[in-house]
Order: sequence, then structure tokens, then C-alpha cells
Amino acid sequence: MRKWLRNIRGEHFAFTGKAWLQRQELEDIIRSRGGIPTRGGGKVTSETTVLVRGDSSVWKYGKYGTKEQKASELVRNGAKISVVHDSEFRKLLEHKTPARIVDRIAGEPVEWLTAPRKQQFVRAASIRGPLDREHSALGRVEQSYLRGRLFDGKDQATCSLCGRNLPVGLLIAAHVKPRSECSRSERLDVPNIVFSVCLLGCDALYEQGLLGVSKGGRILVSTTQSCRAIKAVFRGFRGRVCPEWNSERMKYFNWHLRHQFQGSKDIS
Repeated sequence: MRKWLRNIRGEHFAFTGKAWLQRQELEDIIRSRGGIPTRGGGKVTSETTVLVRGDSSVWKYGKYGTKEQKASELVRNGAKISVVHDSEFRKLLEHKTPARIVDRIAGEPVEWLTAPRKQQFVRAASIRGPLDREHSALGRVEQSYLRGRLFDGKDQATCSLCGRNLPVGLLIAAHVKPRSECSRSERLDVPNIVFSVCLLGCDALYEQGLLGVSKGGRILVSTTQSCRAIKAVFRGFRGRVCPEWNSERMKYFNWHLRHQFQGSKDIS
């Protein structure tokens, strides 16, 4: 992944949001310097190599719009698209200063959208202890590889705990047994050591031991909580079964029950 946009020549540009100049003015400047505005009325296509991101108070997805969402889908399928804030792009045009490329597209780290080589994953998985899966370079590589195995290019997938079908940007490849407690061989046990968990609460509830997975995949809730709000959340898990439970993952779920879950262990 490149970090800087240093030249305009040969790049295919699309724009989203409002920049400091009118769209037509920017396109004229780009053409005069050897760049190519993307065809099709400024749409993001497989030809696009740079998406310049301006400002808007009416983004469809809150912090970004439909063009950036399209860019993330194309990157996930192998396209090479860089997103640049218009303030950075202005520096490049007016002062010939390299423009910094953002490290997120449509709210997701770029590394999560691109599949790293297995060798890169093995190198990251060899590091002991916790890895910040979102902010450290190795953490992003590892998470990207695991996400690729779990979600396989899908735009939506299901949380293994609450069962909601969600955009993959709201799901995480969570370690069944905490990564910091895994041996190297366990970290490399990709088919079994991770499962899909949402960022709408399930990731934190499982990590803090307020949810557990018992024999047959039965989801357990903590018996230690007196908070009414948490108890209300727990009601949504009554009778739920984790579809990712199987004999291979059982040892990892059991470790979590023994060492992290706050309640009756019920281990097979």
C-alpha cells in the first residue's frame, strides 16, 4: 500500500464531497498535468486509481458516501484505489508537496480490504502477546488475513454470537481463545482459532467474559451482573447457539470458559 501521492500524471481521478474548487476546475487542472478524470460522470470505477475526498454534511453512511463505499468494494476485489483528502490534494496541486494517502476506506483499515500473503500472516502470527488489530502494522496484516478466510470477499456476514447479518466493516475476526494466551501453533490454527463477532457489543462482551460458549455451542451469559441495562442485552441471547462451535474449536471455547467467563462454567 502506497502512503503518498507524488504525481498526477497517469492517475485516474474521481471526486466525492465538496472540495475547495468546483469539480470542473479540478478536472481541467488534472488534465493539464497529465491526469485523467474517471469517465462516467465522476463515478468510481475499476479504472479509478485516486479518489479525492472532500466534505459533506449528508454522507449516506455518516462519515463517507456511496463513492467511497464503491471504492472499498473494488479494493476488496483487487483494485488499486487510493483515497486522498482534498486538503492534501490541494498541497500537491499548489505546492507540489506529496499528498498523504489515508489509511482507511469507508471506515475500514485498507489492510483489512486487501488480502496479505500467507507468509506475511505467518510473520505476524509469530509475534507473541497481544497485537493491536486495528492500529499496529502487524495487527492489521494478521486481521486482514483472518478476515479474508472468514468473510471470503463478502460484503455482509453473520455475527456468531448475536446472529445479526451485518456489513463486514462491523464484524471482527475474534480469537476464540485470547491471542495473548495462544501458542504459535494455536495462532496459526486459522480454521479454528477465530470466529466472526460483531462490533455492536458482542466483541466486548465475549472479551470481558460476559458471554461464553458451552457444549454444543450453547451461549452462556454472565451471572455476576446486576446492571439492568446489561441484563436487558443478555435477554437477546436466550436460547441462542453459536454455529461456529465444533469439536476442533471446543478446546478454545473451553479455555475461555475456564479462564475468562464470569459465571457457571458448564464445560464438557
